[in-house]
Amino acid sequence: MPKFKMIALTKPIAGKEKEYNEWYQNVHLPQVCALPGVQGAQRYKEAAALQNGDERNYLAIYDIETDDIGKTLAGFGEAGAAGRLTQSDASDSAGAYTVIFSEFGERVTSKG
Repeated sequence: MPKFKMIALTKPIAGKEKEYNEWYQNVHLPQVCALPGVQGAQRYKEAAALQNGDERNYLAIYDIETDDIGKTLAGFGEAGAAGRLTQSDASDSAGAYTVIFSEFGERVTSKG
């Protein structure tokens, strides 16, 4: 089955970082992971900007396996319309960047 990574770069509304992190980790990720095709997700916080820093200092990587990525993404929209994907006023959703990548090439690992 084809594998995908959904990458989301996000940031909280100023002054609402604690609320944002609580919602994202304990509400949003479980809601997304309950959707068909989503295998799991993990969040990261920026540790160091190496090139062209970005104000979106949080990253979420979602693992998706599906034969039809279009249908899976349509399911995201349906879940949002049905209230199964909720938003938080602590999240700067207008400034978010989300993209889907399909698996390409073999994984390379350390020899040591």
